[in-house]
Amino acid sequence: MPHLETTSATEAYRQRCEDRLAVFATGERAVIVVADGAGGVGAGELAAEAVVREVEAHYAEINTADGWTELLRQIDCRVGPGESTAVVVDIRPYGMAVASVGDSQAWIIADGAIDDLTRDQQRKPLLGSGQAAPVARMHPPLAGLLLVATDGFFNYAKAEEVTRLVTNTDFYSTPRKCIELVRLPSGELWDDIAVVVARVKPATNTRQRYAI
Repeated sequence: MPHLETTSATEAYRQRCEDRLAVFATGERAVIVVADGAGGVGAGELAAEAVVREVEAHYAEINTADGWTELLRQIDCRVGPGESTAVVVDIRPYGMAVASVGDSQAWIIADGAIDDLTRDQQRKPLLGSGQAAPVARMHPPLAGLLLVATDGFFNYAKAEEVTRLVTNTDFYSTPRKCIELVRLPSGELWDDIAVVVARVKPATNTRQRYAI
């Protein structure tokens, strides 16, 4: 992943975190997956782990947004027990494919503006229900900061606070700062959180030395 850099963080609001994330990188390609196991139906942690495992097993075979939609449909039938959200962002130098189902989200933040890549997704049914309806879209090459997270962050963070945080925070500190942004005064969280951020590596200035 020479042209990209990523960093991530997770935290549980109870003893065990049921959110999962992973970044799979091959050459100039990076695939980010975030999954939030549904706590209300049981075995959410297992369902989220299954989503990540399936993406890892099959991402090398997928080259289109439609291909990601089809994989999520297959995962919907294979996951069990439990249910989970999923957001997959497939980043390549020529563009991105985004596929999702549930209420985890992916935003691009650039120059103070937010582009919600998951705005058309179906919140329910989730993967593992056998009735999920994943949606996918293509997007131009990544410009700005990509923020992918579960609802433990997005349900409690205000858009203006997020843009301000991204603008004023060191890249590698951003996931942890996102978690702190939604932490309660008591020190507790509303929900489990998984956060991944990605960006194109900033250009480095190189100086040529000349012998005199």
